[in-house]
Amino acid sequence: MILVWMRGAGLRSVVVLVVVLASMLFSACGGSEPASQPSVVGTQKLSPTALAAATAEPTATPVAVAFDESRFAGIDGIVDPTNFGWPRSIETSEGVITLDAPPERIHALSLGHSEILAALMDFDRLSAVYSFFVDEEQSNIAGLSADHTMIGYDPEEVVALEPELIIASRFTNADTVALMTGAKIPVARTNLENSALGNVPNILLIGYMIGAEAEAIALAEEIEARMSFISNVLAGGSKPRVLSVSKWTSAFAAGSGTTEGGIIEQAGGINAAGDSGIEGHQQVSIESIAAINPDVIIVPQPLDGANVYIDELTSSPALIEVPAIANGQIYHVSPRYHTTLSHWNVRGIERLATLLFPSAFSGVTFEEFANYGE
Repeated sequence: MILVWMRGAGLRSVVVLVVVLASMLFSACGGSEPASQPSVVGTQKLSPTALAAATAEPTATPVAVAFDESRFAGIDGIVDPTNFGWPRSIETSEGVITLDAPPERIHALSLGHSEILAALMDFDRLSAVYSFFVDEEQSNIAGLSADHTMIGYDPEEVVALEPELIIASRFTNADTVALMTGAKIPVARTNLENSALGNVPNILLIGYMIGAEAEAIALAEEIEARMSFISNVLAGGSKPRVLSVSKWTSAFAAGSGTTEGGIIEQAGGINAAGDSGIEGHQQVSIESIAAINPDVIIVPQPLDGANVYIDELTSSPALIEVPAIANGQIYHVSPRYHTTLSHWNVRGIERLATLLFPSAFSGVTFEEFANYGE
């Protein structure tokens, strides 16, 4: 089976996978299950398909693009989901803000929000970036950030940029938000979720705020289609217990309520740390890992540190009978997919699902997401 997610130039071209149609095509072509199909996955293989779409090249003059306005109904934060003119109002944790026109200077206080904005708008509208945005192992917008304005972490530097809108997360310090609102800059907190599909309302809200409704819907539909495909392939069957653990000065496992744990579950596994009662990120020892007894271990940190830690785990006598170690099921995974909070988590889900169920995804090629204009 060959399935390729492809992206066109200009506005995002979206591949919408219709599973029922693909299954019908499979039956019509007389396809059959491969002998190597693992028992842990109950799925019907799709027929060989190449999927692509193209859109018009962007022009210098903004062009009105039709979109489904109903997608914005019921999105928390949109005061009037029938209003697609300007001004428009957004309800935030700090009160209602009103935007008189599409903001041209936007600042995001998190990498996840910046990654979403990069997919929806010209990156030049982002007022500045932070130093870790250029780290290719941690960031999905490293190339775009490399030549962009960079600032430090003093909130006064953000105020000095005079952005027309600041996007914060629920983790942003309340004093920081107060300083910015005190400078009469609209601040909108939007939640970043551990679930790929759970982030869709957040993406639609951001698209509404910045006047990128069509782009937001396109990104949302791409997420939904890609996740639908994963769910269809992984329908039924057993689930391996997967432990996500990283070591800096100490080792920390990702339990329930974490990005890494959500990726494990959406990739068809059981979050072994959460299953063992760990909430959030908690410090673990070698003995704790032995007690968790995972089938698979993933290490989402930069490669050099990950390799050192993997060597430590594989050489530990205390872990020799742990299935993940005994069966060689320990992997480095890219932190830029597993530790951010944006649509790029979908790539972490796709890649992990391929690791966990290689036969089920044989011949499938998942393309990267594209940023605006690519």
